[in-house]
Amino acid sequence: MVLLPIAAQQYHAIHGSSYAGVSSAFNNPASIGNSLHRWDIQLFSGQTAIYTNTIYAQSLKNAVLGRRGTYLTNGFQARELNNNLDMSLFSAMYRINKKHAVSFAFRGKMYNHVYANEFNHQDSSSSIYGFFKSNRTTPFLESKSVNAGWGEFNLTYAGAIAETNNSRLTIGGSLQISKSFFGGYTNMSKLRFRESINGRDTNYIAYSGVAEYGYSSNIDVIQDDGVSLSTVKSFMKQARTSVGLSIGLEYLQYDDENDLDKRNDGGRLYNYKIGFSIVDIGSQKFNNSPYTGRFIATNRTISPSNIARAFRGLDNAQELRDSLTMLFDSAQVLPAQFNIVNPTRAIFNFDKQIKPNFFVNAQMVVHLSNTKNSANKRTNDYSFITITPRWENLNWGIYLPVQYTRDGQAWVGFAVKAGPFIGGIHNIGIIKQRSLLNGGGYILLNIHPFRKKEMKSRIDCFE
Repeated sequence: MVLLPIAAQQYHAIHGSSYAGVSSAFNNPASIGNSLHRWDIQLFSGQTAIYTNTIYAQSLKNAVLGRRGTYLTNGFQARELNNNLDMSLFSAMYRINKKHAVSFAFRGKMYNHVYANEFNHQDSSSSIYGFFKSNRTTPFLESKSVNAGWGEFNLTYAGAIAETNNSRLTIGGSLQISKSFFGGYTNMSKLRFRESINGRDTNYIAYSGVAEYGYSSNIDVIQDDGVSLSTVKSFMKQARTSVGLSIGLEYLQYDDENDLDKRNDGGRLYNYKIGFSIVDIGSQKFNNSPYTGRFIATNRTISPSNIARAFRGLDNAQELRDSLTMLFDSAQVLPAQFNIVNPTRAIFNFDKQIKPNFFVNAQMVVHLSNTKNSANKRTNDYSFITITPRWENLNWGIYLPVQYTRDGQAWVGFAVKAGPFIGGIHNIGIIKQRSLLNGGGYILLNIHPFRKKEMKSRIDCFE
């Protein structure tokens, strides 16, 4: 048995790698058709990424240790927080022959997005009154958030459709069957308030705006009855099923001087590899909780003390809805169902061989789903352009991905491969003092069993 780590959706360090296996299908389903290995099994992978313009990295340490400190950036600015998480507990790939391959994977995904328009934050303000006071010149307040988490079964096929002595074109597709475990969203639009001065007393009055929130009804099962075997079963049963799709193609070009059967330790040495894919097409479906709603204020007088009183001592979502109904002029019932669109994106990947064990990979992501500027409920990935020099062989590797994210951040990462394990960090800048909470990391554990034989001229052999 030979042990091997592999690449996955957010594991930028090893995208395009000649040693990528089953998880490369998450970036391009066609890629498993060009795997150097006949078998590839992933025991575990986990990845998380956070990108924000307002939360300091030190705040996590302060929160864990119970320390006081600055958590958010001060000043007048638009603010956002985004996080994604994916993990796989078991995945496997099998190359049926030289032209055809199949794989399956069990995955979990979660996306969280929070956006707010320009407002002034001061860490010295610890009350609603203080917040309104520091924003007395702010025209209005707006915000939105989207949260979605689901489990997913992926079934992938890839096959070569054209091949010459010096080239190979492979296409692939993944069927994604998911259970939408939990989802939610909030919207606050045009919340306006004014300063009211009466003698030496100054107050701030909110008088118009719209607030809306929704979440999946299966969460009420846990909220109402607590966590038990029966409530977990009910939670899972109420989760709706969705179907998604990923498609891709991959083209390999070999040097003219390479004979068809000429191979080295890493398989036949290609000159370059081009990949194109559209991944995560589809959406997650949820039943809306009855304890949700849309709340409208048209000419209401809402003071900071009213707001504080309404939210004091809330125990459940039904009490929250009742409190908001009292604060606002009117309340509307939301539709019985809602969808949250998957982070659909087109991926262009170019992998260039420099030396037998040294490659440079370039990847660009075009996002077809926009959470921030869309009126619909959507999730997003954060990637845009990534350049990754890598040195690797079967058991060892060093990777230096440099990213330019979709929101204009520059990240320099680092990853290493050692036998069955690979670990990496998205952004080494996160360790600097007073840095923002931008980055994350990943780990993978893979095995490559059932090798028929091992010889210097090739890795896995087809009879």
